[in-house]
Amino acid sequence: MKGLLMLMLLVKCCWAQTNNHLRSKVTVAYNVNLETYFFAEKLAVERINDFVFDHKDWNYAHQPIVYYGYLQFKNHANDSTVLRIAQLIKQVKDTYQDNSPIMDYLVNQKEFPATGPLYNSPLVDGDGNHPEMTQVLAELTDSLRKFYYQANVALFLEQNKAFYQGTIAEVTKDVDVASFPALEKWYGKKFPAYKIFVVPSMPITAGADNYRGTSPRIVSPQGFIPSIVMSSNRMLPMQNSLRAYKKFGFDNPEVTHLLTKHEIGHTFVNPEVEKLADQIKKDSALFTVALQKSLAPHYINNWYICVVEHLVRLGEIRTAVAMGNSKEAKRLRKVHIGEYKCVLLPLLETQAKKYEANRQHYHNFKQYLPKMLAYLHSLTPVIIDQQVKKYDELKE
Repeated sequence: MKGLLMLMLLVKCCWAQTNNHLRSKVTVAYNVNLETYFFAEKLAVERINDFVFDHKDWNYAHQPIVYYGYLQFKNHANDSTVLRIAQLIKQVKDTYQDNSPIMDYLVNQKEFPATGPLYNSPLVDGDGNHPEMTQVLAELTDSLRKFYYQANVALFLEQNKAFYQGTIAEVTKDVDVASFPALEKWYGKKFPAYKIFVVPSMPITAGADNYRGTSPRIVSPQGFIPSIVMSSNRMLPMQNSLRAYKKFGFDNPEVTHLLTKHEIGHTFVNPEVEKLADQIKKDSALFTVALQKSLAPHYINNWYICVVEHLVRLGEIRTAVAMGNSKEAKRLRKVHIGEYKCVLLPLLETQAKKYEANRQHYHNFKQYLPKMLAYLHSLTPVIIDQQVKKYDELKE
């Protein structure tokens, strides 16, 4: 019992010094459950060969926590707990081909060594189509907690606290905290909190532009909490110990902006657009060959996704305008139109200004969305292609 108490105190101490409340509603932190999972997943792929970007026998020296974490825990690779974890991960892999459902489940649980759900809210599996996986995820969580104890994950986290603090600091400096209330005001919708999780233990393959971000669904009594899980996004040269690092793999303003502003923007847009998906898809003829070709490099491959991505980027630009940051609005237009080829944004901005000028009538974006979609419906393939041609020569 004394050992358990000391372990819990250690975890509380570690947590207190490795999270950053940027404002009352915005937190940047690491999550003990996610770190524990990826340490265990690295061992599990020795049995199941690969999972997402985690591959057996690959060198992850560009990710210090992945590399040194494996060295720390590899002696547990044949433990019965790890063998069971590998079996459970294999079931998730065979069902989803993705570990996002695992992350969804884990961030809705109290952090190890505590047990039970984070909030008294019902949990479902990753997509609602596989209810049998809920029990698999629950057993996986229990097995990960055992691994947490057996491998003494808490000690590793405490010993490398400075590295985790470094990852949080690198992300924190690039989070535009003021944009969160500005987004809420522009969309006319509020969320109880925003959580940004740095996960230096999440494997990604080596490459200058490689990184990963996911958006777990955290369900609280106060409502849905938008969240972002971030892998490292800078490749680091190998050092002889974790203590030797002065850079931590998260110093990338462009990626931090994308994941903490653009992806959060999706939480305002997607739920409302999804309700009108059938209506939007009826206008798929507007997704002309020229527009398809322009957007294909950015994985926007149908009219519905095209509309969603335009609306999210529209919100970013107009929020910057509302904040009085004309320089940022100009930068965003250049990025979203010139680089991402969202060439309908200039047209949509004219409609957004009508929304902004009539907020007494349109209290939120949800109420104005039908007007926005009606405007898109009024366009023709000729107008679409004119927009593509007009901005085709903009350099990325």
